[in-house]
Amino acid sequence: MAKILRAIKPNAGIRAKYRRRLEDMIDDMQRSVGWWLRAEYRKQEAAIVQDSWVGDLVKRIGALFRYWMRRWRRKMEAYATDFVDATERKTRNSMKQALRDAGITVRMDRTRVENNVVKALIAENVNLIKSIPQQYFTEVTEAVMRSASTGRDVESLMEELGKRYKITRNRAKLIARDQSNKATEAVKRVESRQLGITEGIWVHVPGTKSSRKTHMAMNGKRFNLEEGMYDSAVKKKVLPGELVACNCTFRAVIPEFGD
Repeated sequence: MAKILRAIKPNAGIRAKYRRRLEDMIDDMQRSVGWWLRAEYRKQEAAIVQDSWVGDLVKRIGALFRYWMRRWRRKMEAYATDFVDATERKTRNSMKQALRDAGITVRMDRTRVENNVVKALIAENVNLIKSIPQQYFTEVTEAVMRSASTGRDVESLMEELGKRYKITRNRAKLIARDQSNKATEAVKRVESRQLGITEGIWVHVPGTKSSRKTHMAMNGKRFNLEEGMYDSAVKKKVLPGELVACNCTFRAVIPEFGD
């Protein structure tokens, strides 16, 4: 009779550390941009409707964006690498323990295949982190241009900037949670393949706003770890954690010898 391993979920501590790092950078960036815009608006308030000043301000925002991109670039590789490496180690250790709990002792070391998966995960995280200041400054520039064209005062602009800040922070929170799920599931699948495990049982993990009806229906069903399960909502086969904000995971199915 096949043995079913317990479900292994993402580590909350690793995810929280990653999220805090992103949020700290966002907080610093918001304070810097807010202070700078207040100073510029007060300096040029009398000339706010002049096109020449608006164009000059947009150029200066571009310089500020380049400054912050340099700061993010100095951090993003280290943040992504620390996060993925920690997730990989924790997931592998959790799988070892789950196997021991099932009466199976195996040696599990990082292989070339897993190295490639880790590199891909790091690259994906670097791109996502890079997109945070890019999207933020695009929205800031648009807000400044709208404010200037309608003659709004600096306080109205700061209110708009506060809204952009909340959206950016929420996006960082989503990135941390989503990448934690994806990295954990990717490592589990690699380790499972190396152990000759080909099937899993889908475990639906509900989220506050992320429970999909199709995934609720998948709960408890057996599927191939290479293929995933067909999701009628997206018209294709998917794996646990693959879709954005999917918290689902799987329980590895270990067949008995001769099955």
